[in-house]
Amino acid sequence: MTALRSLQSEDAAVDREAFLAEGYQVVRGVIDPAELAAINAEMGEIFAIQLRRLGLPVDGAGTREAFLQNAASLLRADVAIYISTARLTQMLPSAHRMLISEPIMRIVKALGLDFPVVSTRVSNHIMSDALKIPGGYHKSPAHQDWRSMQGSLDSLVFWIPTTPVTLRSHPLEVVPKSHLLGLLDTADHIMTPTVSDRRITDDLYRPLEMQLGDVVVFSSFLVHRTGETGDGLVRIAFSGRFNNAAEPTYVEHGYPTPYKYSYRTDLMVENFPTGRDLAAVYPAARIDD
Repeated sequence: MTALRSLQSEDAAVDREAFLAEGYQVVRGVIDPAELAAINAEMGEIFAIQLRRLGLPVDGAGTREAFLQNAASLLRADVAIYISTARLTQMLPSAHRMLISEPIMRIVKALGLDFPVVSTRVSNHIMSDALKIPGGYHKSPAHQDWRSMQGSLDSLVFWIPTTPVTLRSHPLEVVPKSHLLGLLDTADHIMTPTVSDRRITDDLYRPLEMQLGDVVVFSSFLVHRTGETGDGLVRIAFSGRFNNAAEPTYVEHGYPTPYKYSYRTDLMVENFPTGRDLAAVYPAARIDD
């Protein structure tokens, strides 16, 4: 079995004209469900490692229910560690491979990006009412991704669930044709500026049901949000973004980016690492007692 399936046809599964008209498209059967299960297992193990460190029990069943139980247990034990652990799942090489895999890139090209470039690192969206962070945001409000990308006009966003998505599992909700309205005004929100436009009303949102292996690709101008209704299970999805390095306005503007990556040089863990710590990895390291 190949790690990632190819589309059954290079052009039959993607309808560019429909995409341009509606602003989004659900493409069925793109990713091998076995690959999604492997990503979920790696995510689950990251949470389990922290639970073991804290001396807390781990449900090792490997199911969605077990993942949720373990994640909720870590959240109750230490909110900061839960957030750091959830963020670390975005760094899984397997997730990055999925987002730049041949089937995904084929869709990118089929939708007209002549010279696709990655806009930003992979994001992970772990959604359950049991995992609401105290004092933080929970569900994404109505927004357009272009405001945070500010790249090519034809930039694309991929949303790939690693669990089935029903109408009752916080589905992605989109407003068809909203990308044709251009960049909309916003209001402040704890998570991201939320769309503030009288033309975007609740009755226009369409929730997207998705099976394992399906992906949704949409214009960065499409208005979308997280569905309110949860079924008590965890919903997991990864997202990635692509700009077109050949799109004229992106070229003319000199490839701007709003993302700022920085790092700290002060020690986040005091007096770590010592020579003795390093010797546990490199036996020849100098140990100064």
